[in-house]
Amino acid sequence: MTDPSDTADTTGSASQEPRPAWSRESLVLRLEKVETIEELSRDWAWGGATGEGVRVAIVDSGVDHTHPALEGCVDVDKGVVVELDDEGQAHVVTKEHDDSFGHGTACAGIIHSFAPAARITSVKVLGAALTSTSDIFVAGLRWAVEQGYDVINLSLGSRKRDWALAFHEVCDEAYFKGSFLVTAANNINRVTYPSLFASVTSVASHTGADPWRFHYNPDPPTEFLARGINVEVPWLDHGLLTTTGNSFAAPHISGLAALIRSKHRDLQPFQLKTVLWATANNVQEAQQRGGPVTNPEAAGRFTQSIKLTGALNLSPRSTMSLRSIQQQLAADADQPPSP
Repeated sequence: MTDPSDTADTTGSASQEPRPAWSRESLVLRLEKVETIEELSRDWAWGGATGEGVRVAIVDSGVDHTHPALEGCVDVDKGVVVELDDEGQAHVVTKEHDDSFGHGTACAGIIHSFAPAARITSVKVLGAALTSTSDIFVAGLRWAVEQGYDVINLSLGSRKRDWALAFHEVCDEAYFKGSFLVTAANNINRVTYPSLFASVTSVASHTGADPWRFHYNPDPPTEFLARGINVEVPWLDHGLLTTTGNSFAAPHISGLAALIRSKHRDLQPFQLKTVLWATANNVQEAQQRGGPVTNPEAAGRFTQSIKLTGALNLSPRSTMSLRSIQQQLAADADQPPSP
C-alpha cells in the first residue's frame, strides 16, 4: 500500500493539528556558520525564468486539468493511468483521466504557481482513497523516468521494504538520466520509499507562510524544508482547500526546480541540488551575517563552468564533498581556503 504524504486541514489553524513528521520551526533552521558559493544567487538561478520548455510529471491521484487555477498547463493527451490486468501485472495506459481525490491537482497548482509556463503531465497511480500498490507506483515512476521528464514530483511513498530495491533502482536510473526527483517525507515518523534515498530530493515542512522561503535542512534525513502548513491549494470540483502536509511542501521545491531547469537546461540533478542548497534562505542568511564564503573570483569560475559546460568538473558519481570543492576553488585562485 502507498501512503500520500499529507494530512488535510480545513481548520486554518496549525496549532489544532499535529505537524507532519520532520517538520521544523523556521527559527531553529538558522545556520551560524556556512560555506557557500557566493555567485549562486537566486537571480542567477531562476531570475526571469517562467518554466518555459520544462516538463513536469506528477505521480499521484490524477490531475483535474479543467481546474481554473491550472490555466491550461496540463498536457491532457500525454497523461497516463497505471492499471492492473487480469493477471495482476501493472500496465501504463495513455488516456484522459480525472483526479480521484484532489491530491494531485493540489500539487499541480503549487508547481504552476511557481513555473506557469512549465507543462505538467499526470501519472495516475492512486485511487479514490489515496491507496494503491507498490507495483503500480513503481510502474508509474519508471514510465516518467523513461519519458525523460525534467522534474518528477512524488508526494507519496511506500512502506513495503520488499520494494525498496525496486524503488532504489528506478531512482538511480532517474538520477543518471537527468530527471530531478522530488519526494515528500511521510507525515508520520517512519521509513517510506523512495523519500529518503540520496538520489532523490527529500522535502518536509517548515512553519513559515512565505511560499518562496525554503531551507536547507542541517538535520537530515530530509534535505530541504518548504511551506507545507496551512497551504491553500486547488481541489476537487474547481474548489480550494486549506491543507497541511509534507505532500504540499514537496511541490514548492519541484516548482523551483522547474524554474531553474528552464533557465539552465544542462544542469544535472546533483548540480541542481547544489543550486537549491546555495539559494536556500538559511544558507543565504548565514552568508549575509558574515559566515565564511569561498573566494569570489574562484566562485565566479565555478559558476562560469556551469554556464559554459553544464558541468562542475566532477563526475555525477563523484563523492567529493563540498568542502573539497571549496578547497579546489581556493587553490585555483591561489588563496588558501577559509579555516
